[in-house]
Amino acid sequence: AATSVARALLGAVLLGLVRHVFVPRPPIYRDLPLRLATSWRKRSSASRAAWAALLGTRPAVLFVGYLAVVMFGYSHNGPPLRISPNEVANLQVRWDAAWYFGIANEGYRYWSTRTTDQQNIVFFPALPTLMRVGGRLLGRTATSLFLAGTLITLGAFFWALTFLYRLVSEMLGNEDAARSSVWLLATYPFALFYGAVYTESLFLLGAVAAFYRLNRGEYVRAGLWGLLVGLTRPNGCFLSIPLAMVAAGPWLPRWLAGPLNTRRPGQCAAPQPSSIGPAIVAAAMPGVGVLLYSAYIWQLTGYPFTWATGHAAWGREYQGLATLVTDRWMWLTSAGVYKYTSELPNDLLNALGALFVVVAAWPVWFRLGPPYAVFILINILPPLAAGGMLSAGRFSSVLFPAFVWLATAIPARQRPGWNATFMAIQALNASLFYTWRDLY
Repeated sequence: AATSVARALLGAVLLGLVRHVFVPRPPIYRDLPLRLATSWRKRSSASRAAWAALLGTRPAVLFVGYLAVVMFGYSHNGPPLRISPNEVANLQVRWDAAWYFGIANEGYRYWSTRTTDQQNIVFFPALPTLMRVGGRLLGRTATSLFLAGTLITLGAFFWALTFLYRLVSEMLGNEDAARSSVWLLATYPFALFYGAVYTESLFLLGAVAAFYRLNRGEYVRAGLWGLLVGLTRPNGCFLSIPLAMVAAGPWLPRWLAGPLNTRRPGQCAAPQPSSIGPAIVAAAMPGVGVLLYSAYIWQLTGYPFTWATGHAAWGREYQGLATLVTDRWMWLTSAGVYKYTSELPNDLLNALGALFVVVAAWPVWFRLGPPYAVFILINILPPLAAGGMLSAGRFSSVLFPAFVWLATAIPARQRPGWNATFMAIQALNASLFYTWRDLY
């Protein structure tokens, strides 16, 4: 097959030989190491911090997930889905990952008009499209698709951490805070999804990179990263709001534009008034991504927002924030803390994640700026209002400004303790997730 690994490698070798014949100097064995060394020196701090956080957390979490499967077993005597009798090969076949696998393997299907029927059109195309391409290169089997998905999410997570490090370094002029931000995000209890075949890594990468590029006035790159976010998750369009606040910074009052004085001269400066047009276009690209997918769904189903109404099949219906708060207050006051924590532990875990980012939005507003606080609120409050604590912890994991603030608020001597505590709870969450026990 044209997509086999052997043929692809053979083609690459032949192209390299042809290039060497026509352009013999410098030879690739001399040029490539120099290029890699130059790139490493330019981004050494960010790359090293990202590598350390990636290698220090992702293998451990996956190993804990595997041990939980073989030692604790599954919650219902066996996994609902399986592609292999080998538990290592089957480890990533969990929960929503199966939907992304189905899209990558067979494409989108619309077979029912009832909103109570779960359908794959509610899952956006960025991740399954990349899985399809990667899976074909790796062998076009079910295992190769999940392997491709794993490599994509891990690679995107690494790239996102490098962007986060650079963003924090340039905004705050503090590499220690940047390094701590990377580690706090990687050890966060719900960071387990950065190693699963889920969209968290792609969303985080696109969001951080869009902020970073827009702050630097690189509007085309910012727009492309924003487009990725819009094609990754339904709430991707919300990114346009804080990006527009950054783009319109010169026109906004100081209290709304953010503390620009915390940035070093020439770095992460707000867009200039003369470039407001390109900046606004770049900020709009996350919304464009959602509209592009909606146009495809319109052609498929006859209604552009069928993907939105389809979320009702997963229990996502509007109930309001007031109901969310009053319900839990009534549980606590009537049944007590012990009964709530013992009978609804998964609700407690997700509530703690949601509470962390909502509370963090206040200091983020004053420390990093309103656009970053709005980014937190616009991505956590709507899903809370329309689904309660369902997946609230997972949604909180990508709200990176909360971790940046936490890194600046925690004394250096206390950071190892925070990371260890975060990682311990992440191991618990991984055990629940990989053994098909309720985490949401």
